[in-house]
Amino acid sequence: MKKNKNLLYNNQILNCLLNEKTYTTLEIASKVGLSEKTIRVRLNEINEWMEQNEFGKIQKRQGSGIWLECSEGEKKRLEKYLDGGGKMIDGSQLNSSNKQLIGKLLKLKPGEITTLQYMADSLYLSAPTVGRLLREVSYWFEERGLRIVSMRSKGICLMGNEYSFRMAIRDYMMDMMPEAWEALLGTFAPRIDYARIRRIIVEAENAWRIELADDSFKMVWLMTCLSLARNAAADMEVSSARMEDIQNYNEYSFAESIYQRIGKVYHIYISEEDVKLLAVLLLMARKIKSFTGIQNKDYTKNYDKDLEAFVKRVIDMIATVLDIDLSEDEILRESLLLHMRSAIFRMKYSTAVGNNISKYVKEEYKQTFLATWSTSNLFEEYYDIQVTEDELAGIALYIQAAIIRQKKSLPLAALLISDRGLASSQLAIEMVKYNIPEIMDIQAAGYHDFCLSQYQNIDIIINMSNFEIRDGKVVNVGLRLNDQGIELVRQKVSHIFRCREKSKFHFSSLCHQLFEADLFFIHPKITNKDELITMMVKKMEEKGDVTPNYLSSVFERERATTTSIGRGIAIPHGNMAEINEPRIVVAILEKPIRWYDDMVDVVFLLAVKMTSNFEARRTKQFYKDFLQLTDDDENLEAIKSKKSALELYQYFIK
Repeated sequence: MKKNKNLLYNNQILNCLLNEKTYTTLEIASKVGLSEKTIRVRLNEINEWMEQNEFGKIQKRQGSGIWLECSEGEKKRLEKYLDGGGKMIDGSQLNSSNKQLIGKLLKLKPGEITTLQYMADSLYLSAPTVGRLLREVSYWFEERGLRIVSMRSKGICLMGNEYSFRMAIRDYMMDMMPEAWEALLGTFAPRIDYARIRRIIVEAENAWRIELADDSFKMVWLMTCLSLARNAAADMEVSSARMEDIQNYNEYSFAESIYQRIGKVYHIYISEEDVKLLAVLLLMARKIKSFTGIQNKDYTKNYDKDLEAFVKRVIDMIATVLDIDLSEDEILRESLLLHMRSAIFRMKYSTAVGNNISKYVKEEYKQTFLATWSTSNLFEEYYDIQVTEDELAGIALYIQAAIIRQKKSLPLAALLISDRGLASSQLAIEMVKYNIPEIMDIQAAGYHDFCLSQYQNIDIIINMSNFEIRDGKVVNVGLRLNDQGIELVRQKVSHIFRCREKSKFHFSSLCHQLFEADLFFIHPKITNKDELITMMVKKMEEKGDVTPNYLSSVFERERATTTSIGRGIAIPHGNMAEINEPRIVVAILEKPIRWYDDMVDVVFLLAVKMTSNFEARRTKQFYKDFLQLTDDDENLEAIKSKKSALELYQYFIK
């Protein structure tokens, strides 16, 4: 009775939300007749059940309310469920005979015919009883894109494509029969050495420095075994998502690395559809909670839509805290969008040691870091993950780069130093504004009140005092501002704008994901080429970006031919197959070292891939930008002048 009553309350809540209105917890509690605390608990339970059964989800936003978010198809299915009395379709109320029958049917190949009597004998039941059970479980199959078809004078079969079969097997094993999971693995993947497959997955985890949650690991284990056992991916349309969209994600690269290892061991080719399916399942997985299905949906499109909304909220929150406008900065939006794809994957699964940049960012950009910290709760709200200090520091660097861009696009700010009184200072200020329109904001100060450290944000200082001020920003014009003084100020302004133009080089936002601040080395203490390469590769290996075999592949390449390209630059690189996460490692040397017949002081270690359309496009863009960087003497001098890894990193992503 209590169970029926609970079901009744849950159905009332769902009917309330189906009105397409936004409610508060109090309003729902009043309509249903329960306390607000109980409603909050039930909403969480209902939402988890809805996501598991693809009915959409319940959205909650503080200050906005509670509403139902679902497509028209999901809404119709939910209404059909409620009209049918709220019968559970997730298998939780199916009896043992139902579950056994489902298992028997899933062992059939698509379209394979069996007789009702055979099914009855195998289940030790009568044929009429099996007929009734078939009707009871038919809806479970329909929800997963499969149909039980009765063929006159022949028997029954299960119809559907390979994708639907695999998803149904996954649901059956992981949700309906978790206690018999490993035994069923041998049933649905016969003649497969699933212990060996497990070891291959663990090897991939170790290489990537990640640790899948138990449910995630079991799902990966199952889907890879099914890929080998069923070998029918040609009939498996995963979703309407384009392959190049899915390839943008770390989840795809990780899935690909697993199947590449399996392919090498078994000497077989695994189809892209298998990789695509595993990637999308990983993409939609939560680290702790169970998976949602992906049937007949373009989840990468929806995921990207949610990610764009998330990035917008992150930028808006930080901008509000800092009291600046970042809404029009497309470079920031695109860079963060690409960055978040890999950052969320790392926060879900990574066990690699952090990059330890947070302490530097907190010291150098304290306000920006604190403003970024305010977004911590958004990561929990959207992705149910705890954001780390290092990940926040990485985001803070993108924000700081945006602040620098914004400052450089603004008119010049000037300071006038004079001890000749307010009237004289005001006249000089108006003369500067009239003759040099690039200067919009001019402050005034007396020499004895002046302290250089208080005016770090000033672009140019016009000194009309008797005392000399030594600083690159200062123009000494004498006690009176005449035409000659105006010309000196104008020349200084022209110089500042020329420097701005020169410093406009930056890598495309498409390439930003290749860089990480702790992969930049300024004046490392090394004595030769091999020592430098080892240091650079080992840092990537520690982070899980490359496998332990990558270092030997770099040295193999070096033995084959020199990677020095002239102008004091070298670009060592290794085997793409040993790269997990594409990265660029940069070293700026204090003194040149011998690189075969050349002397080199700038080294770019290229760990890039070309195995997907997205990776190929990004790699081509990198080489295009790299050519622009290294073909210009002033750009080269600029990167050599950077005093810290953070400065160089920001120069590349600004």
